[in-house]
Amino acid sequence: MAYACVAPTARIFRPVLVRGPARSRNVVLTFDDGPTSPFTEQILDILAERKVPATFFLCGKNVERLPEIARRIVREGHTVGNHTYSHPLLLLHSRKFMAGEIDRAQEAIEGVTGVRPNLFRPPYGGRWFGLMPTLKARGLKMVMWSAAGYDWKYRTQAIIKATTREMHSGSVVLLHDGHERQPPEKVDQSSTVEALPAIIDAATDAGLKFVTIEEFTL
Repeated sequence: MAYACVAPTARIFRPVLVRGPARSRNVVLTFDDGPTSPFTEQILDILAERKVPATFFLCGKNVERLPEIARRIVREGHTVGNHTYSHPLLLLHSRKFMAGEIDRAQEAIEGVTGVRPNLFRPPYGGRWFGLMPTLKARGLKMVMWSAAGYDWKYRTQAIIKATTREMHSGSVVLLHDGHERQPPEKVDQSSTVEALPAIIDAATDAGLKFVTIEEFTL
């Protein structure tokens, strides 16, 4: 049961995107928990310089706090997804609670960016009974991951090593531009920012191509 509810590759709660076809040589870069300042802006600067698309799973509360950064994400051609409003662990919560978190985030993201997400990623990867019908009723597709940088606990070189070790053709890569429910002044994703260019270079050297999640799912 614990594996089914928490492990990112578990397929009991379906449908879910974990990885794409290995033959494609494509990978998708995703960021969770933002936006936060200055880290989301710094990540966007790197992505723009390297011409790399990404998907940002946004928390509605952070979107309301930093609307211009959320708008910049969309303006620069990246995809936005729903990461709930306040980043709670969904385990053991009621369907009503989950729906409220998802709906409030949808309203915040659409109200600020003009885009209504069709992708969802649960905080901490935690899923619970009632989540899948809630997503289906809202036209949301769940996206997990198959490669992680563990940047919520590692520093720069360890993030690079962990990500590149797990990153292969068809990988959905998980990084963070925010940090759970930390107060804004306590968020420090500088190691993610520092690691990102090396991760992009490693993918390129391995013959991998970063694509939008829309291309990835075709």
